[in-house]
Amino acid sequence: MRFLAAFGLIALAEMATFFWVESRIGILWALAIAISTAIVGSVMVQRAGLSVLRRIRSRWAAGNVPGRELSDGAAILVAGAFLISPGFITDTLGFLLLVPAVRALVYRSVTRRFSQRFTVVTAARRSYRTRPDPRPFGQVSDEEIIDVDFEEKD
Repeated sequence: MRFLAAFGLIALAEMATFFWVESRIGILWALAIAISTAIVGSVMVQRAGLSVLRRIRSRWAAGNVPGRELSDGAAILVAGAFLISPGFITDTLGFLLLVPAVRALVYRSVTRRFSQRFTVVTAARRSYRTRPDPRPFGQVSDEEIIDVDFEEKD
């Protein structure tokens, strides 16, 4: 329900912003700006996405997990969605997400938020908590374990 309300509010804000810009510079210029930001944004998203894809492949080839690169890829995907949607507010957010410093800020805040909410359990059943827990360290009940299977390359 919150998502639907947020979506409606964003649409109303986009329409109000477009009409305000249109009243200042004219309908043709407002449309030209909206179309050009979509075109320029799609080219920028493509370049940033290919760059992140190269970084992901190099991290995998080195035997490392590309966590930060996957986060950047998700942010670039959201930026692309913002940039192809018509509107000045979403275009601004999309262009901001293409800036590496902004993506780093988003990565840090999301990582901090999720690390406070979850407990990481390794295969050896040792737990690494990021928040205080009243249970003794290393004791985890079977209901709390999420079992993930994966194959290792020889």
